[in-house]
Amino acid sequence: MQRRDFLLSGAAIGGMSALGVPRSARAAGGPVEAPSLLTATAQFDPVRPEAARLISQAAKSIGFDIEATPEDYNQGIQKVIKEHDYDLFLVLLAGQSVRIDPDVFIHSVHHSSNYRPGGFNWTGYSNPRVDELAAAQQQEMDADRRRESVLEAQALIAADQPENVVVYPSMTNAYRSDRIANLTPQMGEGIGSLWTDVSMTVVEGDGYVRTGATAPLKNLNPIAANDSNEFKELRMIYDSLFQVDPEGKPVPWAAEGARVVDPTTIEITLRDGMKWHDGEPVTAEDVKFSFDYQKEWKAPFFVSSLERVSSIEITGARTLTFRLSEPFAPLFANLFSALMLIPMHIWKDIPGNVDVDDPLNYPNLTPVGSGPFRFDYWDRGKELKVSANTGHHMAPQCAGIIRTVYGSHDAMAAAIEKGECDRTRYILKPNLMEQLDKVEGCVGRAYPAHGFYCLSYNLTKPPFDNPVIRRAMQYIIPREMIRDIVLGGHAESGGSVIAPVNANWHNPQVTAPAQDLDMARKILGDAGFTWQGGKLHYPG
Repeated sequence: MQRRDFLLSGAAIGGMSALGVPRSARAAGGPVEAPSLLTATAQFDPVRPEAARLISQAAKSIGFDIEATPEDYNQGIQKVIKEHDYDLFLVLLAGQSVRIDPDVFIHSVHHSSNYRPGGFNWTGYSNPRVDELAAAQQQEMDADRRRESVLEAQALIAADQPENVVVYPSMTNAYRSDRIANLTPQMGEGIGSLWTDVSMTVVEGDGYVRTGATAPLKNLNPIAANDSNEFKELRMIYDSLFQVDPEGKPVPWAAEGARVVDPTTIEITLRDGMKWHDGEPVTAEDVKFSFDYQKEWKAPFFVSSLERVSSIEITGARTLTFRLSEPFAPLFANLFSALMLIPMHIWKDIPGNVDVDDPLNYPNLTPVGSGPFRFDYWDRGKELKVSANTGHHMAPQCAGIIRTVYGSHDAMAAAIEKGECDRTRYILKPNLMEQLDKVEGCVGRAYPAHGFYCLSYNLTKPPFDNPVIRRAMQYIIPREMIRDIVLGGHAESGGSVIAPVNANWHNPQVTAPAQDLDMARKILGDAGFTWQGGKLHYPG
């Protein structure tokens, strides 16, 4: 039997190469720990606490005491990503444009080198073969051969279960069709995409589009950006060399074009006449500085990608040559389309001449970029206002955008119904989307998305360092109930870390079982687990 078939059979899950020896083995015969299931509050996303409650309820029904503990979204991110202080984490890995390329969900989330404070492998997952495949798909420039590595990695990850992909939700949005028009949705981002930001027009009003959100923006620092909400707002202000278009293909943005000389040499030509929002010209020196600076200060989202950039040479007033240490297939989609360009004349003095010791801690309260929108003001926790940069090559068709934070999804939906809010940036609770679609002048739509709700396990501590428990969890999770009732049918059952809608990279052989509590009990019982007083105990 080949290793891939062996792993797909599920027989190998007890011998996976996770970090270290399961420490829970030390608790022989003792009660299985009662883990806490961390997730966001209903204010941020009503789906998560409800799904967490259902998972907790199902686990308790077989004697496994899991407690759902909703917390503020930003505090939860701090605990999980930066401190690794959690047992279970129910999260939506949203389908951003830069996640259409498989590298984020294969390498960033699962390569062992990314288990570090701020890294995306917060589970502590380590499988040498997955590491090999994750690295190989980065270096393979032939699309077919790269796909082979991506498909095999998906199968191995699903067998190891560092997380369980519960469901793939659609991006449920709503907007006022009597106030705005010409919205351009994008896979994974719906009408919250940058392409909608620049294309939408105002039918009625003062020209500004009121955009609703339920989570406050954490900061305005493009170097420290690390989650989808930050990138969605900051990319209005800051340009990148490329952007992923609505069809998922990287296209020139601040760059006029690029020439791949060979797999490790790329020539970039900047657009002519670009200016920073303070009137200074955008130069080749600014571009080189942006990449060198973020590599030097280890911008958390780009640490791994920037390691491949060995040098950048300025070859003309608008031309540069990037030299890589090795071929890097996600270069255009995940680095050139995401890293934000910053003005050298401002950032060269940070942290030297400001009151911080690290640029990641710089508040950047008056951001100056070159993007399609200029910064106006930020009322922390409440409102962000930007206005159109009419000199941009993709000048917005509206006067600007005002991002307003609402206390809940219900409050945001009510604001849309009253005409006080024009569109949602992020997900809207599905039943509210359906209700708004029935209101005159409103549209509610579910757009295709490649993100997924997943249950992440902390593999570095009991009880989820035990592969048998993770295997049993596959049969405990009530994914059908979450899909059909909590998400109102606007979702597909989960399986692989690459969603079916991302057809070019998805492995259709990777699926997840339906809830089967008898099978979960059998898996645990066959491995020697017992029940005492109705509670689950480790093998004696």
